[in-house]
Amino acid sequence: MKKIIIYDLDGTIIDSSHRAKHIDGKLDLEHWKTNSTKENIFADDLLPLYWQLRQDWLDGHHIVLCTAREMGKYDKEYLQLMNIPYNTLISRPVGNTLPDSELKKKRLSRFFNLKWTWGREKIFYDDNQKNLADVSLLGVEPRYAPNFNSGILKAW
Repeated sequence: MKKIIIYDLDGTIIDSSHRAKHIDGKLDLEHWKTNSTKENIFADDLLPLYWQLRQDWLDGHHIVLCTAREMGKYDKEYLQLMNIPYNTLISRPVGNTLPDSELKKKRLSRFFNLKWTWGREKIFYDDNQKNLADVSLLGVEPRYAPNFNSGILKAW
C-alpha cells in the first residue's frame, strides 16, 4: 500500500527565510503576509529535501503539502513553476491565526478522517519540532527536515 507523505513548505522544501521576521521566537504573520509579493515568493529557493519529495511522487505515494501559509495566487504559481508535485494541499485559511502546530494538527486530523487514508503509513517532514510532536499524536511518523537538508538549491 502506498504511503501518505506530508511535506511542510517553508524551511522544509523551500527556503523562504528572506521573507520571515521573528518576534520572541515566533513568526510575525503580518510581516510574512506583507512580504508575500510575487517578487519575494519567486526569490525563494528549493532545499535538498525537494528531491526526496520528487522521488516519493515518482514512487506513487500520496503527497500532501501541509503549510501554515495562506496560499495565494503567486504561492501556487511558484509550486507549478518549480514543478513541486502534490496530490493534496493543506494550508492556513485566510484570517486564521492559530499557532502553526495547532493548525497543522487540526487540518491533518480532518484529512486523516477520510476513509481511504485509514491504515496507510503516514510520514511528516517539518522543520519545527513542535509541529512534529503535535502531529505525531495522530499516528504520523515525524521526520525533522533539517536532518535531510544540508544545503540550498538555487531556484534560478
